[in-house]
This record gives sequence, C-alpha cells and structure tokens, in this order.
Amino acid sequence: MPKNEDGGHEWVLGNRQLLSIFFIGVILLGVFFTMGFVMGRNYGSGGPAAPAAAPAGAAPNQASSPSPSGPAVETPPPSTPAQPPVEAAAVPPRPVEPAAGQTFLQPIAAKRAEAEVIAELLKKQGFPSMLAPSTDGVLTRVLVGPLADPAAIARTRAALVKAGFPKPILRKY
Repeated sequence: MPKNEDGGHEWVLGNRQLLSIFFIGVILLGVFFTMGFVMGRNYGSGGPAAPAAAPAGAAPNQASSPSPSGPAVETPPPSTPAQPPVEAAAVPPRPVEPAAGQTFLQPIAAKRAEAEVIAELLKKQGFPSMLAPSTDGVLTRVLVGPLADPAAIARTRAALVKAGFPKPILRKY
C-alpha cells in the first residue's frame, strides 16, 4: 500500500471493489429492513395472549411436572387468540330512480364503483345518501336526501360543503 507525504496510507479502489462495497451495503440494508418488518408485524399482532383463568373449584392442570427443588409447577393450557368476527359481504346498493316530488342534493356523479364508495362515506358521516342512475348511463349520481324544506336544503348544503363537496347540485324529481 503506497504511503503519501504525511506518512499515511492511500487507498486505491477500483470498480470491482466499489461495486462489492455497494452490494454488501445493499444486502445489509435489506436484512435490516426485513428484520424490522418482521418485528413490526409481530409487534402489531398484540403479542402473546394472556392465559385464561380457571373457574372456581376447577381441578389444577394435570400436565404439571415436579421440580427437583420444590412443588409441582403448573403449565398453563395453550390459549388461542380470539378471531375477529367475520362481517358478511356487503351488497352494494343498486342505483334506483327516486320517487317523483322528492328533492335531493347531488354532491357528485362518478363511475359506479367510485359512487358506491362516496355514498358509503356519506352514510358514515350521517348523511342519508343513495345512488341514482344518470341520463347518460355511464355515471352514477350520489344523492343526499330526500330533503323536505328549504331550511333542510340549506343546512345539508352547508354540511356537504364543510365535508369537502364544494358545489352540491339541487335535484328535483
């Protein structure tokens, strides 16, 4: 290894050495990120479940083993984590033509899949929403209502604007 004028060593790296160092770094980072992902996934699952308490008057666990230094040590029964309840598959609402004489506010018209998502979002926010077909047959209208009087229309319009729908259209059927 050549020495420089200060007495230190100079390092000369070629392309092969630089690429080797780069790929070793990439592999190490991949290992660390994978370990972090696995640990995070296991941490997010809630960890080990607490053993279930035995009912009063129940016999102690028979699978205990005597310890050479003292009394038998009970082994808790294996517990299985509770499974979350499975929700029934939600049937998407079908667009229906509203009854004559009703008044609605239309915050948006979109393709059916998007309209279903927006209608569901509006329902979660407390708006009475429904889907209606548009005249062109391509888009689906998202309607909020029916609304009975001008005061209800004004309140609902203000709430829709506050919820992020800037220009709801008044629709009378």
